Amino acid sequence: MSVIQLLFSENYVRHTVITCESLGIRYEASTHCGTVSVYRRDAVHNWTILVGEFKLPEFSRDKVKLPVDQDWKSLKRFLYRHCFLSSSWSFIDNDGIEYRWKKRRGVLNLYGAHRHREPLAEFHRHYAWYHPSHLNVLDPSIVNSQFSR
Repeated sequence: MSVIQLLFSENYVRHTVITCESLGIRYEASTHCGTVSVYRRDAVHNWTILVGEFKLPEFSRDKVKLPVDQDWKSLKRFLYRHCFLSSSWSFIDNDGIEYRWKKRRGVLNLYGAHRHREPLAEFHRHYAWYHPSHLNVLDPSIVNSQFSR
């Protein structure tokens, strides 16, 4: 199984480009008036598709809005903990599959509900400008299912 590596142009989530040139994957995140919008760029069809938006205000609750939703909802309803003391965060994708982000040894790992021992992806955050953060996708099926739509 081959690893797909997505590179972040900046180590700042509010303004970055996430790419994997070999697969033609490109996401762009930009901020306007306090709202971060994330777009997927499809080079084959020359489309730009809104993936989602989020707000991270300093003095109120974080909010998220996905294309399937009409209204903003609390980020805690989208990305939630199973237990108050849990160090992992879970979410459910559009197909009803639950995923969980969990930090281990300084790396943020993504697990599926069906695979608890083997991570599906690993996020490596780097703080130096010369060493970009990256996401290693260990199970290419999670990327392929998102791009086959």
